Amino acid sequence: MKGFSTPLLDRALAKERERKEQRRKEFLEAVFQALEELSHEVPFEEAYIFGSLAKPYRYSGDSDVDVAFLGLKDEDFFRAMAFLSRKLGTEVDVLQLEGHRLREKVLKEGIRWKRSG
Repeated sequence: MKGFSTPLLDRALAKERERKEQRRKEFLEAVFQALEELSHEVPFEEAYIFGSLAKPYRYSGDSDVDVAFLGLKDEDFFRAMAFLSRKLGTEVDVLQLEGHRLREKVLKEGIRWKRSG
């Protein structure tokens, strides 16, 4: 049996995929901006965005945001999570990399953010 051709569907799906990827990139910039603002409120050394937001074509608008910190003090943990969640309007999962089991994976695969200036 011969397959059927779906060029219109293929083009529509490709266009939607590119639109979602553009939204991911724009949201990633919003996360960077929120981290910059957070760095003026809460001290930390570096942050890493990981998970689906860090992977091209993997993020959807329903995904949460995963941010890992180096140098974030325990007493600032919930403040940082609340700040980012409020600023970004979505759930943000925060972790401290010091001694965390995901440390090496996040450092290798995550997108590093460091305060400008």
